[in-house]
Amino acid sequence: MNLLTQSINKVVVIASIIFLVSSCTNTKISQSWVDPDLKKSYNDILIIGIGESEQNRRAYESYFSTALEEKGIEALASYKLIKSNAKIDRETIGKAIKGLNVDGVIVTHLTAVDEETIYRPSMDYMPMYGGGYYGGLYSYYPHVNAYVTRPGYYETHETYTLETNLYDVESEELVWSARSRSFAPESVDEVITDLTKLLIEELIDKGLIKKK
Repeated sequence: MNLLTQSINKVVVIASIIFLVSSCTNTKISQSWVDPDLKKSYNDILIIGIGESEQNRRAYESYFSTALEEKGIEALASYKLIKSNAKIDRETIGKAIKGLNVDGVIVTHLTAVDEETIYRPSMDYMPMYGGGYYGGLYSYYPHVNAYVTRPGYYETHETYTLETNLYDVESEELVWSARSRSFAPESVDEVITDLTKLLIEELIDKGLIKKK
């Protein structure tokens, strides 16, 4: 393989990586577990978000419950039943759902915030089709060679890991758990939107929720 072909291949590979990174959502499910003996689905769920910010809690619970209702699942945000300063435990939740038809409780909380450093290649390459750099070998090759050998830079971003658990109200047992990672989110709303979509897809895929 000659030097020109190698240089072109490097450009193609780098461009492909940049496209894949930019086209992927920043939030992904990293781990998932479901009780292998579970034989039931849930259609009336209490949503609980645990965090330092009451505003974020309300935003998350409201968005999640609304998204579930759009799928035909009854859902209720816990902030409507449980005060912000209340301890989230068996007694508190039991009192909150007493007399309701809630059969499942979903709890989401932040487990870790990590810093990750990634390498960004140089973005200075500007192809000119139909002439210019593509007009011939001796004008094109120096331009490409300078691009692929030019150093890029490093960026440090925060990655947020959250855990979401589904508990069966009747047995009080954990029946499903998922861990998600949000890489360098631009806002809390972005995390809420992306995470809720992924969690609902996972719940549907595992047969854990169904319409009444």
